[in-house]
Amino acid sequence: MPIRRQYLAGVDVGTTGTRCSIYDLKGQRVGSEYLEYPSIYPHPGWVEQDIQFMVKRCMEACRAAISSAGVAPENIASIGFSTQRSVTCPVDADGEPVRDMISWQDARTGDEVADMRRLIDDEEYYALSGLPMGTTWILSKILWMRKNEPEFFEKTAKVVQNQDIVLRAFGAEGFFTDMSCMPFYGVWDVKNGCWNDKLMSLFDLTPEFFGTPTPPGTQVGVIGADIAAKTGFAEGTPICVGAGDQNCSVVGMGAVKPGMATVTLGTAGLAILTVDSPVPGFGGMMITHHAVPNQWEVEGLSNAAASSLRWFRDVIGTREKEIAEKSGADAYALLDQLAAKSKPGSHGILYMPYLATAGTPRWNANARSAFIGMSLAHNRADMTRAVMEGVVLEIRDMIEGWREQGMEAEVLRLGGGAAKSKLWNQIQADVYGRPVQIPRESDSTVLGAAILGGVGAGIFSSIDEGVKNMVHVAGELEPDMANHHIYEEMYRAYRAAYNGLAESGTYDLLAGLQEKFAQG
Repeated sequence: MPIRRQYLAGVDVGTTGTRCSIYDLKGQRVGSEYLEYPSIYPHPGWVEQDIQFMVKRCMEACRAAISSAGVAPENIASIGFSTQRSVTCPVDADGEPVRDMISWQDARTGDEVADMRRLIDDEEYYALSGLPMGTTWILSKILWMRKNEPEFFEKTAKVVQNQDIVLRAFGAEGFFTDMSCMPFYGVWDVKNGCWNDKLMSLFDLTPEFFGTPTPPGTQVGVIGADIAAKTGFAEGTPICVGAGDQNCSVVGMGAVKPGMATVTLGTAGLAILTVDSPVPGFGGMMITHHAVPNQWEVEGLSNAAASSLRWFRDVIGTREKEIAEKSGADAYALLDQLAAKSKPGSHGILYMPYLATAGTPRWNANARSAFIGMSLAHNRADMTRAVMEGVVLEIRDMIEGWREQGMEAEVLRLGGGAAKSKLWNQIQADVYGRPVQIPRESDSTVLGAAILGGVGAGIFSSIDEGVKNMVHVAGELEPDMANHHIYEEMYRAYRAAYNGLAESGTYDLLAGLQEKFAQG
């Protein structure tokens, strides 16, 4: 039988789970598998993961996806990778992990951020790196290890990211960091696409300590016989650098032209605007590289977006979870039905979505989540809808940041796991007060990874060509302006609630108390 390279594989190694999907060259998904894995919480505010277990689950998902697709592995032209960003993976001289990976959600490094501020002020750091000073970035985790885990730090030959680890596990000879993830090391010059000498010197670091900067859509190896046996891919299949999950999601939603914007509600929430120049940082926005050469992204980050609903499912929505486990139904679909029983505005309940601290534009490591406005008249339907609305209100803050700088999105597309929910999509249109487009493929991170793999293997001559072939818009939702007026009031309440809790010292007091509990 002749080999026909007519399929592409996309692999996403995210925060809460991993997915492999197989696509034809028109972007139609023909097979897929998703497997979850846990995070580790040694203390409040600490978040770690077992990177080797994540890789194992990833390979299991690949084998299952190929089986479900029913295609010959030899007909899969390439594998592209999407991975969670800004994770800290210290490895020894043999390339083996020194300790568990420290997550981007981990907020243990408040003291290290204070140390950074004694060396460089927030404004200059932001101007040099494109990142607001905070605990999310890898640099603060390196400083924490240097101070608190000298025995591990001494063994560390490199600090790399998730993309690097996964690519090497699949057969790459070396550690390759995609360009879109380079800024998250915290010592990168995002304007000029190179290491920042001043930051390197200030924090006593060298380029050799990190992964090799590599453009998305670059082939860096092939599947060997041992990995073929573990994953189901054919020996010799090209493995290609993809991008960070959110950068892949932008590609998978087709936002590859300046003025196009996306909102992705996954474990994290991202509002991303594509621009053709590295605009100066503003309002706590991150400035990162787009997967498309010579383009950038203006990004706003919510640390706990769809993961807020996952937490709600596991802690409060246990009834729906139990029903799903017994019947085979989708627990999230059941929560959708429950939330639909409430009304826009959740009968006046406000949810503050800070389960993993506050991201853009506040960057408050002490911020914590809360339900505000609860009374005896409220029920679980109101609480469920309030979680969905609270996540979107935080994204609204980011879109307002663009508008304040005169940067209006011409097109807004929705992605991430939450895009599977028609209710959540409509809530977004209503809160933003503008039309939103829904791509046909809701798993845009995986599709974006597949497109970048196609570029790396020469199936497509460019990312633009890959997008034209594989990305399709399924529909558009118009906002209900009556609901929008209700959400305008909720948005004012949301901002007032944050300011009141922050300015009163409530967040700081609670974070301090939680730290005492953690210390026993």
